[in-house]
Amino acid sequence: MNPLPAAASLAALTHEKLLVLLDQDEEQHAALTDLLRDIEQLGDDHPERATLLSAVHRALSIGKRLERLRQNELSLRGVFESAQALTELKALSQVLFDIVERGRRLLGSDLAWLAGMNETSNTLGVLAVSGVYSNETKNTHTPLNTGVAGHVMRTRSPFATSHYMDDTHFEHTAENDQMIRREGLRSLVAAPLLAGAEVVGILIVGDRYARTYHPREISLLATLAAHASVAVRNARAYELTRMALTEAEQANQRLQQQTAALELAADAHEQLTRLVARGAPLKDLIHAVADILDGRVMYLDAAGIEVCVATPADYAASEVIHSYARFSGIDARIQSAVSESRATGRAASATSGTAHCHVAAVTSRDELFGALVIQTRAPLTDSAVRIFERSATVTAVMQLSAEKSSASLDQDIHLTLRALLEPGRHHDDGLAARLARHGVDVTKPCMLAMIEIEKIKLGYAVRKLSSRLRHLPHLATEIDGRIVMAVNQIDGLRLGQELREILFEELSFPGIATLSGPHDTLAGLAGADVHLKRALGLLRALRRENCVVHESALRMYAVLFQNQDAQTLDAAIDSVIGPLVEHDTRRHTQLTDTLHAYLDSMQNARTAARVLNIHVNTLHNRLEAISTLLGPWDTDGRVADIHVMLRLKRLRDDPPPFGGKP
Repeated sequence: MNPLPAAASLAALTHEKLLVLLDQDEEQHAALTDLLRDIEQLGDDHPERATLLSAVHRALSIGKRLERLRQNELSLRGVFESAQALTELKALSQVLFDIVERGRRLLGSDLAWLAGMNETSNTLGVLAVSGVYSNETKNTHTPLNTGVAGHVMRTRSPFATSHYMDDTHFEHTAENDQMIRREGLRSLVAAPLLAGAEVVGILIVGDRYARTYHPREISLLATLAAHASVAVRNARAYELTRMALTEAEQANQRLQQQTAALELAADAHEQLTRLVARGAPLKDLIHAVADILDGRVMYLDAAGIEVCVATPADYAASEVIHSYARFSGIDARIQSAVSESRATGRAASATSGTAHCHVAAVTSRDELFGALVIQTRAPLTDSAVRIFERSATVTAVMQLSAEKSSASLDQDIHLTLRALLEPGRHHDDGLAARLARHGVDVTKPCMLAMIEIEKIKLGYAVRKLSSRLRHLPHLATEIDGRIVMAVNQIDGLRLGQELREILFEELSFPGIATLSGPHDTLAGLAGADVHLKRALGLLRALRRENCVVHESALRMYAVLFQNQDAQTLDAAIDSVIGPLVEHDTRRHTQLTDTLHAYLDSMQNARTAARVLNIHVNTLHNRLEAISTLLGPWDTDGRVADIHVMLRLKRLRDDPPPFGGKP
């Protein structure tokens, strides 16, 4: 410090310096203190000493007031900035965090948290924190009216303590004290967030050292809490408004979706009604449904056969509807969904993986016409499912109409085939034309089939055969408890194979069938009727099942043994070749087959041995054994009888191939 000037100018200089020091912000108090110490060193006899001391003390007092004003200004600015920030529209969680963060910074403290009441558990919980050590603090819940928060909630007034653990103004609990120890806190100040007379929260600020909070600091915290209370109410109102807006938007979206669904349903109803009104074919309906619902639509008949399919343009989706296996039926998931839809009367899902598939049974009362199957890229909405179900109903109406027309067609087919089997009606020049109108050309090779199965299954079998044999020109109907079918086919082996696979393997219907032809005249077809009936009678008498045989292989025996039952045929066979059959069964020999081959070879031993693939000596040995069992069969006139019974036995045990000999 420079030496003080002479007394004459000292007072003026000192006052000027005091003004300079009071005008500066930094180091003001220290400079004034140094000046005071210099003046105190003046002698007591100095004329200006008392005046100067008084001036410096007043300057110190003014400096302190200025410092308090600056602090108040800073604090108020902080409160004002906080109030501005808290009035911004934010999510409630962000507002709560801003409150505790600004409260901690406003007082320059170590930690702050906001406590609020949990109405579910009726406890005070931590809503937001700032400056914590442990995450457990965020999950603290304490009983009401305990701790500093409970005290403030009860009194609705600010509260401060410099030594929390020693303070007896509030009730201590293990939960509260454990949190305080965990965070290392010693001093706390708290202020309520009031909404009228209700406490909506408690803002608590703490320090990890013993601190005395000045009334100004407590007042600042209370002011911030008042602003925070408004901010919390605004945030909650904002949340409610935003939720209401979201709900309104969702309601608007639902309304738009419902409107679109109603428009789609109305358009679908109009299109479907128009199709029914003009008697459109089934394929037009299927294409309309595919376009309306933007999916691949297939119609399957009652037998599970694909009748028609429609796919919108540029449609591509994973295959869930597999092409039906020729003799194994449709996909098991589709079959199961058809059964479910038939039982519930609603569409059933057959979805697999990422593909979306629905099935609706097409029924009328207890009758199943078939099923609609739709595959889409995205799940169908409820309204789309309803449209799909209405489409199935419209399909049933179309099928009923088609069934009515089909009944007339079936009646005409029945009368045409019956006329074909009655030679007396062949004088009708229109018979060939009627057959041609139904697809059968009698000027080309034509085969006649006659099938016996359970009468209850005849109608279904006719529909199944008509559907599965669409690749062949044919007519099929039920006549006198049997299925009669005229088919333009020259390959009897192939036709018999198809009939057996459809009837006895795929459908598993027990029965028998015979074929005749091919014929190329009406008379030939009519004459085949009696041969087919005799062949069926013989197959029944031979206890044959699930076989298809060409009647030519049975014709002689069918004439010989017509009207004979199974017991009569068994007795006839046993009476002629019974010893051979019994010997083969007991000794596991092949004498019956040997004698059959020998007679078929015109009793030529070498030829028979070659057919049986044995040595001729072995054949002679077997013939000797046969003579031992049957006696002199080859010299007493029994050769023809034995040959017939051997063939009849083979017919009973193993029917011949189509057109072959037994």
